[in-house]
Amino acid sequence: MFKLIYTEWLKWNKQLIFRIVCAFYLILLPSVLMLGKKLPELPPPIGTTEVMFIFPTVWTYLGYIGNWLCFFFFGFFAVISITLEFNNRTLRQNIITGWSRQDVFLAKFGSIAALSLLATIYYVLCALVIGYTHTDVVYLSKVFQEGDIIFRYWLMSFSYMTFGLLIGFLIRRTVIAVFIYLIYIMILEPVLRWGVHRYFWEHPSMHFYPMNATEDLIPAPLSPIAEEFAEKAGFDLFMSPFEAIITTLIYTTVFIFIVNSHLKKADL
Repeated sequence: MFKLIYTEWLKWNKQLIFRIVCAFYLILLPSVLMLGKKLPELPPPIGTTEVMFIFPTVWTYLGYIGNWLCFFFFGFFAVISITLEFNNRTLRQNIITGWSRQDVFLAKFGSIAALSLLATIYYVLCALVIGYTHTDVVYLSKVFQEGDIIFRYWLMSFSYMTFGLLIGFLIRRTVIAVFIYLIYIMILEPVLRWGVHRYFWEHPSMHFYPMNATEDLIPAPLSPIAEEFAEKAGFDLFMSPFEAIITTLIYTTVFIFIVNSHLKKADL
């Protein structure tokens, strides 16, 4: 497995888009949060912007920023990486040089799992540094009060890239695949949830769409809005962490199964 992932890394490392994606993620993750210092006072009950930088809430605010970055950069890269391989015939070359189709499958998903892990480690380091430098009194129990968010962050990143690989495998044309990836997550699914599902059947099931479950792994920290929504609708604005984890795991497993089945039959 390590050899497969390393081979995939050698291919990625040659791509300018991969370096750009990584650079933007590394720079923007802490930088966007730190820009919060320029914001005026937040509306009640939050009030001060200090809550964005101290333990334990720094995990949530930084994680929400990472949610957007992983969706855009890593999901975007997953789509492009696989469509370029179809266009350049490198998948076929791997088969010719001795890889099985199962090796190709393991290389792809092993690599995005590893990249998700690295992204998560960087997220943890950023949260710890920012939290320790802004929290007056630090207790270990306070630091890791929301420790489960670390796993949720990894799963969120892995899910976006898995969905990106699925779109890339099915579409194969880079521009169209990227367009469908972005349009589905940013427009189609929200329209289905809010414009169709909730309008005709206001029910908690509106949350159980694949990419919404991924997003709800680390949702926006909007407590007042969430409470107002719950009062009016009769159910929460976001899925619970447990619901989001289970739902994302189910969808991600389905995506992986589809890609694996498609890969076994596809003309590479």
